[in-house]
Amino acid sequence: MKTNKVLAALVATALSVWSCQKNDANDSSLGTMSTAESVDLAASIDDVDGYLDETIFYASNFIDFNGTVGKGDHHDRSGFFSSCTTFVMETVDNTTTVTIGFEPDCTDRNGNTLSGTATLSWTRTDTSRERSVTFADFTVNGYVVNGTKSFSYTNSNDNGNREMSSNVDITIVTDSGTISKVGTKLVEVTAGSDTDICLDDEITTTGSSTYTAADGTVMSMTIITPLVRPAECRYIASGIKEYTNAGETSTLDYGDGTCDDQATLTEPDGTLTEITLHRGRHGRGH
Repeated sequence: MKTNKVLAALVATALSVWSCQKNDANDSSLGTMSTAESVDLAASIDDVDGYLDETIFYASNFIDFNGTVGKGDHHDRSGFFSSCTTFVMETVDNTTTVTIGFEPDCTDRNGNTLSGTATLSWTRTDTSRERSVTFADFTVNGYVVNGTKSFSYTNSNDNGNREMSSNVDITIVTDSGTISKVGTKLVEVTAGSDTDICLDDEITTTGSSTYTAADGTVMSMTIITPLVRPAECRYIASGIKEYTNAGETSTLDYGDGTCDDQATLTEPDGTLTEITLHRGRHGRGH
């Protein structure tokens, strides 16, 4: 019902305000970020991170962690990766790496512009199911990502669904500053898990994160009601995020399950604002 966004103009403004607010206190235009600006920024960071999750999730869906790429053409199996994506698997001793490469200006089926590489790595003697993925100057719609995610993927959890749990420690670089994100997340395909394709997947997400701006300003987020993106919907349609910034708490409510781009922001003083979360890309919300 409501969604996160990567809207470049708003994000640039928000990043600039956040990174500069301690550097020029006499300039009223660079005062403390408003609740809406804080939520805009966090939602934009989450949107980029959400794409990283999808990349890992659907790559894991066709990679055999015993050391081979899954059956057939990966482009045909999930429908997630475009033809400008390459996969190279290499095993040295007990360690296997898969390098996922995106050609310059690679565009996926959702209109995202991508470049760079993501490297999945695991040791086949490791029985913990823990894997890691490293992003080195990986770009999503112009946002430069560096850092790592450790994750555990399963084709069938206790509910019989595909699932990925992850820990994230990344930085996202823009012209206006660098924002870091540290957190945990659980992504589950709660419908459509019985097929390989992504179009019929309903994605349910829980977790929490902390964001740190260039000047040390910290904001935290907890998903207090699971976020649900229905199959064939571009947006999160239900669920609630709770944000804490400078000791004050606000919530973003994605609604009752209707697929739309509206969300309800409740500010610390109780003010309710219906906001339209325009997206910089045409993919899914996170």
